Amino acid sequence: MRSTSAQSDAATMARGIHFDGLTADQHEVTVEAEGDALILVRDDQREAVPVSELKVIDEDGRTLSLSRTGKPGWRLLLEKPVDDGVGNILPRADRYGGWIDRIGLGSATATLAGVAAVVLFIGYSAPAWLAPLVPASWERNLGTALVGDFGDNACRDPAAKNALQKMAARIEPHAPAPITMTLIDVGIFNAAALPGGQIVVFDGALEEAENPDAMAGVLAHEIAHVRRRHVTQALIRELGIGALIRLFAGGVGANAEQLVSLSYTRANEAEADADAIAALDRANIDPRPTAALFQRLDKQDGNFDTVEWLNSHPRSKERAQLFAASYKPGRSYQPSLPPSEYRIIRQACPAKRDREKEAAEAE
Repeated sequence: MRSTSAQSDAATMARGIHFDGLTADQHEVTVEAEGDALILVRDDQREAVPVSELKVIDEDGRTLSLSRTGKPGWRLLLEKPVDDGVGNILPRADRYGGWIDRIGLGSATATLAGVAAVVLFIGYSAPAWLAPLVPASWERNLGTALVGDFGDNACRDPAAKNALQKMAARIEPHAPAPITMTLIDVGIFNAAALPGGQIVVFDGALEEAENPDAMAGVLAHEIAHVRRRHVTQALIRELGIGALIRLFAGGVGANAEQLVSLSYTRANEAEADADAIAALDRANIDPRPTAALFQRLDKQDGNFDTVEWLNSHPRSKERAQLFAASYKPGRSYQPSLPPSEYRIIRQACPAKRDREKEAAEAE
């Protein structure tokens, strides 16, 4: 007959399959909880695994799967239901990211709904403090989905994409999160930030910005919108907190065209321009080509090719003056990209190449 102590020990054990990541062999183990560690028992061997190194990677009705930090291929598959003695010290599954996992989806939804009521009283300033509460993982997923909305209009030229990424890295060399550049084969002047560090550049902007430093100023402005989370602020302000909750719950309910035309507050635009000027200064990029670009845009008010830019951005004349004023005489500025690499970007889209070919044949 088993002792009471033995019965108690058995009650705090779980069974599972262990893969050590070094071989393809699987081992049947029993698992015990001991302080802040799991004890894996196989034959006469005992291995202590700190719970802090474990992460839940999958879960279904029969199995709970865990990985271990720093141990590629290491897996522990626990049979469900997992005994409370073991289950109570296991990490929680990372389903939605950040504070939502800590309080649960139901509580998070209720919290966001409560915030919606508060927004009615706080008014216009609410998006500025609501945006940081949105999980970065949600923004990344939404941004990726929205870029996919452009479909075949996205130019799939790896060399051009690498050159655009190089320019972005020159502007923002110590980015805390990735900036992803996508070139869109649409012949209007526009560039826009989407959620999750996604920036789209329309081919029409490249035709207008003949100098790479002019495009660097445009990108620096959009990168500033990303860094300050102005995109999410505008999304909350224009679509409402209700749309935010629906988007978070998985119903996209918006498309890339809507977000490209989002408008920012005067304060947002002033911040983005100030940040862009500072970024060009840090990167030692001449701001005068950007100023010259904005001067040309100001003269094209009403031109169809620039109407999207003018609708979603402030007047160009004042912006041209700001960038021109930041020029420092006598300074030895460095190009944002070599001309050969910028030429690769400008010729990347099929429609652009076709137009150039037709022009050459006409001559």
